[in-house]
Amino acid sequence: MIYLRIIALSIHLILMNVASVGPILAIWLDARSRRLESERIDALGRTLGWWSVLALFLGIFVGLIQGFLIWSEGNEVYFEAVNSVWESKITFGFWEIGFSLVCMIAYLAWWRFGKRPRLWQRLLSRFLAVLAATNLLYHFPTLFTILGLIARGEVEADSQIDSGEFRSLLLNGEVIWFTLHFWLASFAVSGLITGLACLRKLTEEERESTAGIAFTIALVATLLQIPVGFVLTTTLNSAQQSRLMGGDTLCTAMFALSVGLAFWLMHHLAGLAFFDRSRRKANMALMTLGGTIVLMTATMLLSR
Repeated sequence: MIYLRIIALSIHLILMNVASVGPILAIWLDARSRRLESERIDALGRTLGWWSVLALFLGIFVGLIQGFLIWSEGNEVYFEAVNSVWESKITFGFWEIGFSLVCMIAYLAWWRFGKRPRLWQRLLSRFLAVLAATNLLYHFPTLFTILGLIARGEVEADSQIDSGEFRSLLLNGEVIWFTLHFWLASFAVSGLITGLACLRKLTEEERESTAGIAFTIALVATLLQIPVGFVLTTTLNSAQQSRLMGGDTLCTAMFALSVGLAFWLMHHLAGLAFFDRSRRKANMALMTLGGTIVLMTATMLLSR
């Protein structure tokens, strides 16, 4: 069952990465298409926007599968944690997801069918996408990290946590650094997917610079994961740290392999950003990124 959870959670995280930062990169392509007067970049930006909407729907679905897998294991403690924040955050979270969807769909519809001749109209439409993205970036990683802390008994929580108590938990070190880790992963995943889409859909002249910027975004985000990941490791409880550092052979091996793959991913991304922007290399980078996420997810679940 743990292996099904690893796969389901890995897919869920990748989908939520695209759902969270896809709108931001769609804004960049929107602005770039107007500056370069390129219909292909314009169409690619809208496509990326719709991918982020689809990723959010699929992410919710896979998240429900993940919840079913946890329930089938008889993990009542986790669902007690869910119940403790149901009234204050989770019910509210469903409305937040709906808000993000409405904002993103409105942005894409305005972009495709509406007229935006004035600067303020373009800025207002793009602000809708900013709201959609930042809403998910704030709520998704913080909520589920806090749920995990409560379920593992690492923080003291009442049977029903109010909004004030929830906000105080946002200052927990693991919540802060896992949230940063998720944000950077979202830029890495979305940047790489955007760069690959540029290679496939744009002309040679357009894709060189546009894909290069997208791959550079992915590279910078991945490089920043090194210090953030290190600090995140120091915020884990002693039992988790022990399993990562040799206390559990399988967990330690997964951790070492995931770090090694992350450095190999940086090698691919550096090549894509500055030297060789080929589809073959981009596909290799995408597979390496997928393997890194699966191994990191396995490490996280096994350490707990």
